[in-house]
Amino acid sequence: MVPSWRPCWASPLGCLLVLLACGADEPSGSIVFKLGTVLQETFSAQCPGTIAMHLGHKLATDRLNEGIGHGEGGHVTELFVKDAQGSRHRIFFNYTRYEASCDEGEHSAQVERAIGDGAHFLLGNTHFAFTESAIANNAQRLVHYCCPDTDELFDLDYKYVYGVAGSVKKDTHQALTAMALDGSIRRLFVYYTEDFRYATVTCTAAIEHTTSMLSQLNPDFKIVSVMKYSSQNVTSAANFFDSVVAEEAVRAEADAVVGCDGQDAGIQTAKAFARRKYYLKALFLTWAPLHSGFVSSVGGPEAANHILTVAHWHPIARGLADTFFGTPVEYAAAFEKEHGFQPDQLHAVASATVLSLAWAIQAAFERCTFVKPSMDAASLLFDPNAIECVDSLGAPLPQKPIGYDLVLKSLAAQSVTTFFGKIEFNRFRRNIAARPLIIQVQSGVNQVVLPVEQASKKIIMPVPRPVSSEESSLIGVLEVDTFIAVVVIVVVAALLLLAAALLLVSHRRMRRQHADRVKSLLVILPEHLQVINLPVHLMDGSWESGKAMLRNSLVALEPLSEVMRAKMAGDSNDPSNTGKNPLHHLMSLGGGTPKRQVSISSPETFSLGWRSSGTTIDNDVEAVYPQDLEHHKPSITQLSNRGSQSPCAIHPSIQIDSMSAHRDVSHLGRACEKQPQQASEGNAISCSQVLDLVWCSKNLQHPSVVPVTGIVWSLPGTSSNMAVLVTECQELGTLTSVMDNHTMELDFVKQVEVAKDLASALAYLHAQDDPQVGQALPYRLSGVMLNKHCRAKLRVPLIALLGTQGSSQKPPKPDVVMPGMKPEASQHELADVFQFGMGVAGMFSAGRSSSSQLSCSNLKTLQQTVEGCALTKSQFHELQFTRGPGMAQLLRECCALDARKRPCFTQICKRLEDAELEMIRVAQQAACQHSHSAPQLHLHNKQSADKLLYELFPAKVAEALKNGQFPDPEPYPCVSLFFSDIVGYTDICSKLATQHVMDMLHRLYSRFDDLATERGLFKVETIGDAYMCAGNLRHPQPDTHAALMADFAFGCCAAANEEPVCLSRPDMGFIHIRVGIHTGPVTGAVVGTLNRRFCLFGDCVNVASRMESTSTKDHVQCSAAFKELLQQQWPEAASLAEPQEAKLIKGKGIMQTFYLYPPEETPRANEASHAPCSIFSWKCH
Repeated sequence: MVPSWRPCWASPLGCLLVLLACGADEPSGSIVFKLGTVLQETFSAQCPGTIAMHLGHKLATDRLNEGIGHGEGGHVTELFVKDAQGSRHRIFFNYTRYEASCDEGEHSAQVERAIGDGAHFLLGNTHFAFTESAIANNAQRLVHYCCPDTDELFDLDYKYVYGVAGSVKKDTHQALTAMALDGSIRRLFVYYTEDFRYATVTCTAAIEHTTSMLSQLNPDFKIVSVMKYSSQNVTSAANFFDSVVAEEAVRAEADAVVGCDGQDAGIQTAKAFARRKYYLKALFLTWAPLHSGFVSSVGGPEAANHILTVAHWHPIARGLADTFFGTPVEYAAAFEKEHGFQPDQLHAVASATVLSLAWAIQAAFERCTFVKPSMDAASLLFDPNAIECVDSLGAPLPQKPIGYDLVLKSLAAQSVTTFFGKIEFNRFRRNIAARPLIIQVQSGVNQVVLPVEQASKKIIMPVPRPVSSEESSLIGVLEVDTFIAVVVIVVVAALLLLAAALLLVSHRRMRRQHADRVKSLLVILPEHLQVINLPVHLMDGSWESGKAMLRNSLVALEPLSEVMRAKMAGDSNDPSNTGKNPLHHLMSLGGGTPKRQVSISSPETFSLGWRSSGTTIDNDVEAVYPQDLEHHKPSITQLSNRGSQSPCAIHPSIQIDSMSAHRDVSHLGRACEKQPQQASEGNAISCSQVLDLVWCSKNLQHPSVVPVTGIVWSLPGTSSNMAVLVTECQELGTLTSVMDNHTMELDFVKQVEVAKDLASALAYLHAQDDPQVGQALPYRLSGVMLNKHCRAKLRVPLIALLGTQGSSQKPPKPDVVMPGMKPEASQHELADVFQFGMGVAGMFSAGRSSSSQLSCSNLKTLQQTVEGCALTKSQFHELQFTRGPGMAQLLRECCALDARKRPCFTQICKRLEDAELEMIRVAQQAACQHSHSAPQLHLHNKQSADKLLYELFPAKVAEALKNGQFPDPEPYPCVSLFFSDIVGYTDICSKLATQHVMDMLHRLYSRFDDLATERGLFKVETIGDAYMCAGNLRHPQPDTHAALMADFAFGCCAAANEEPVCLSRPDMGFIHIRVGIHTGPVTGAVVGTLNRRFCLFGDCVNVASRMESTSTKDHVQCSAAFKELLQQQWPEAASLAEPQEAKLIKGKGIMQTFYLYPPEETPRANEASHAPCSIFSWKCH
C-alpha cells in the first residue's frame, strides 16, 4: 500500500508563511522538524480513535506553523529555538501521516518507512504501541504517545518512548472513593470484558483499590460480586446485559455498579437497569456516557441522569490553561472552527502531545550557542559540532552534546500546565501529573464533578430515589389527606415534642461520642510509652525534651510549658519591664502583638501564656546588671529543690498501678478536672481547647514542620498539672544546641539548607487559612529542630494557633503595602520574618564572630547597627564577605526596623534559591583565601582498619559501619562529660614554632588517652587544645561513671602540671589546664558521609562546655547535677566540693557550680589492696 505523505502546510497560506520565515528578511531563520505518524484515516472497529488522533495532531501543527497568535492580546503560537546568545530560529513542523490498515505487519513496515524518510520524531499509534516502540527505540527515534492504555509499555523502560496520558489504573479511584465516603453505599457489583485491554486494566485496578484501601476507609463498603465475560458470552446469551449483568446485580442486592466495557455495552447496561426500574445509588460506566448520543440512546435524560464515567479531558473543565491554546473552552472553539464539531479527549490529548514536544525543543538549547547562524533540523539534532553548551554554572561541558539528546533531556525534565492538564514525566517517561476527570450526567448534560478544583457541578451521590407514578397520583389527592394529617398532628403533638427532646438528647450524645473519638486519636495513655528519659527542667526555667518509645517508634516528649505558664512576664506596654536591659528594643522589633488572653469557660482549664523570671535576660549576652544578678542569685537550697528529679534517672519503662492501667480514654476529662488551677483567670483555657490546638497542630503537614503524634495529660515523674506533647523525635535536638555544640560545626551547605527549610515551613504556615497561624518562630530560632540528616524542622508552638481558634477574622495586615511586598502578608508573618532574619544572620556568623561574648563595655558596639536595620555593621559586612551581597541584602531587608519593608516568606524562598549559586561562589573564594595547610601527626605503627574503627566509634556504631550500614542515632540516658583546654594556649602558639606546639599537644593528649583507657572512658574528640571525653558510653558504668570521671579529671590536672610546655625551653614552665564536668542525657550519632565522626548532642554537651569555659586555672568545675551523682558514687570527693558563687551561664541562665578536689587518699589507693574489683576497675562491671 502506498502511504499518504502530505506536508502540514499544503495550503497556499502555509507555504507563504514558510517561505517568509526562511527568507532573507528573517534574521533568525527557521528550522523545520519532520513529524511522522502511522494512522488509519478511515473508521475501523478494531482500531478506533485513529482519526481523532490525526485531527488532534494536525490542529496543533497547523496552529504552530501558521502562528496565528503573537502574545499581545492573543496566544503565543510562534515558538522559537533560542540559544544562550539570544539567536532565535522559528520552529516549524512538517507533519506527515502514513496510511496503513489495522494490521500489525503493515503498520510496522510503515513505521520503518517513516524513519527511513528522515522523520525526526514519531507520534505513536496506541493500537500497535509495543511493536512500534521497539522499532523506534532501536532506530533511536523519539516516539511520543498521546493515549497509551496500559502501563506495561512503559515498564519496558525504552529510552525513546514517552506518553502524555496518565495511567488508566486510577480512572475509577475518585468515583469509588466518593462512594465509600458517602456511607449509604455498601454493596458494589463490578463487571468487565476481557476482550478490551483498557476495560480489563481499569476494572482490575478498581477491584484492587476497593479491597486494599477503601475497605479500610469504610469497612461496610465491599464488593459483593465480580463478573468477567468475553464477546462469546455476549453473543451466546439473548439480551446479555439485561438477562445476565442486570440480573446478577439484582441477585447480589447491589446498590452500586461499576462496568468496564465499550460504548454499545454501556448503553445496553443503562437501558437494562432503566427497564427494570432497579434503584442504584451509583452507576459508573466507561466510554459510553462520553458518546454524544448516549442520552437519547438509553431513553432520555431520566434514564441517563446521574450516571458516572471517566474522561482525561473535557471542554468545561476548570483551572487549566496555557499560552498556546488557552483554556479548554478556547481549544474546543478552535477545533470546532477548524473541523465543524466539538472535540473529545482523544483530540485534546493528541494536540497536547504535539505541544509538549514543541515546548521541549524550545527549551532544549537555552544553555547552548549555535555555531552557525543558520542550520537545518538534521544538523541541530545530530551534528555535535553545530552547538556549544555549558553546564548550570557556566562551565563548558567536557563532551560535546548531541542536540537530539538535549531534546530528550528537556522532555524528561518537562513540568508544564496545558489546556489538557499538567505534564510531568516519571523515570519511566510516563506522565504522572495528569488527573482523570469524573463526569456525571446531570439533566441530560455531562458535567465535571471530580476533582473538585476542576469541577463544573457538585457530584450527586447517592442518586435520589425515583418517585413512582402511583405515589405522584396520591400526592395529587390533597383534600382528604390534608384533613387526616391535621387530625393526626393535633393528636400526636405531645409525641412530637417528646420525639424532639429525644432527638436533642441523642444529638448531644453523638457530639460527645465524636469528641471521645477525637480524644482517642490525640490522647496517649502513659502506659503506652516506654520512657527513655524524662524531660529535664533546666536552670533557666526552660525544658529539654525527653525521649520515649511509642509503638516501636522513637518520639520526643515536649512539656507544654506554654500551657503551664500562668501569665506573661508583664504587660508589654509597661516600660519598667524593658528598662533593665539595653537590648530589649532589639528583641521587640518583630512587629508582633501581645499574646491574646483567653477567659475561663469551664472548670477544666489550663493556663496559656509566657513565663518569665521577671527580668529580661538576653541569652546571647553574657552580662547583666549587678541588681539583676542579686535578684536572680538562688541559694543552694533553692537550686536543689528546683530539680528534685535527677537528670540521670533512667526510666526503661513507666510502671502504672492496676487502677490507672484500666483507665479509659473517656475519663481523661476527669483527670483534667482534678488538676490544680494555677492559672490566672485572664488566660485560662479548657482541655477541649487544648485538644483543638493539638488537632490543628497535627494537621499541619509539611516536610519542615515537626509532626505531632498526640498529647499526654499527665506523665508520671513530672509535675501533675503538666501536659506533654508527643512529637516525632528529631535526633540532633534544637538548632541552638547544635550551634553551641563545639563537637560539631554546621558547614555552609547545611546552614543554607536549614535556612531554606525554615523559610519553606514558615511560607507554608502563613499561607494557611484554617487554621490561621500567628507568630510561629521563637526568639533565636529556639523552636527549630534538626533530624539525623541535619534537615531543619519547626516545632510550631500552640500559642501560634490560639489566636485564630473560633474566630473567622484574619490577622491584621499592614496599612500600607510597600513595592515588592506580598499584599496579604500579615503582621504575624512580618514578625516571623524579623526573627528569621536575626536568627539566620546569627547562625551564619556563629563561631566566627566574637559578638556572642560581649561584656558590659561592649554593648555600645552592638548598638552600631546598619541604618534602618537591626543588624550590626560588622555583622552585615561579614555576611557580605562570607555569604555574598545577595544574601546579606536579603537578611538586611528581613531585619528592617520598618515591618512594611520586609519581604514575605514566599519571596524569601525564591530569593534563597536565586542567591544559592552566588553564595557557593563566595564561600569557595573565602575558603580559598583562608585555607592553609597544617602539619599532621602520623601514626608510626599502622593499625588494622577494624581496630581503628573500634577506637573511633562505640562498638555498636563501629559494627554497623563495618557492615556497610548507616547507624541510627542512639540515646544515652545518663553519661558524664569532660571538657578541658590549655590555659594561655593562644600565647603559647605565638611564642613557639608549630612543631613544638604539636609536640606539646601530643605529649599531653597521650597521657590523657592512657588515663582514659585505664578507666574505660571514651575519648570523643580533640579540637585544638580542647579535649572531650565521656563515661558510661562505650562500656556500661551506671554506678561508677561519675567517680571515674572525677578521678580522670584529677589525673589530667596532675599529668598536665608534670608536662613542660616545651622540652627545649624550660623557662616556659609547665602546662596548666582548666576542666569542666557535667552529667545528663545525650544522643550519639554519626554525622555526614565524608570523614565521618561520632558526635554527641544534647543540652548536657553545652553545659559541660560552659563548665570548662567558666572554670579557672588548674581547677575542676562541675555542675550541681554532677556533684549530686558524685555524692552517691564517691562521697569522699563530693564532701570536699567547694560551692562557687552563682554564675550567669550563656544559654542557661544562673547556675550553681562547684570546684572539686581529690581526697588525700583516693579510693584507688584504699581499695586496691582490699578488693580485686574497686569502683575504678571498670572491666569488672
